[in-house]
Amino acid sequence: MDDETEETVPQETEEEKQIRPGDVIFVERNCNLYRHYAVYVGDGEIIHYASESGDFGENISIHKTTMEQFLDGAKQYYICKFPKHSRIRGYHLYTKRETVERAYQRLGERRYDLLNNNCEHFAVWCQTNISDSSQVKMLENGLLSLIQDV
Repeated sequence: MDDETEETVPQETEEEKQIRPGDVIFVERNCNLYRHYAVYVGDGEIIHYASESGDFGENISIHKTTMEQFLDGAKQYYICKFPKHSRIRGYHLYTKRETVERAYQRLGERRYDLLNNNCEHFAVWCQTNISDSSQVKMLENGLLSLIQDV
């Protein structure tokens, strides 16, 4: 990706390549219907926005869990790569250590909102300071397209 990239979520990902603390990762769920994001914090653990019993449900919060529980049967995960620089206002690529610290700072948060503050918003923010979700943008664009066609 070049320095002019305007997206905060990368086009490129790496499948199971030497995961390190501070990596933003995701798994594909329900036949690629959506992606679930987290920050890998080391020792086989991640921090993510989810309920204790799965991605969705009651009492959704930012909490730490095992990589195994995060994968929830998925055979692979992907590591996100972000550009060093972006023209997006407020963008800052944090170090791996800072990304982990930022994830820990929000442990216990219970302000989940599917469209404005979901697992992708959280994980991307930890590494880039931008609360962004490519999945929400795709949904919005799809809905706008449907409305315009009517």
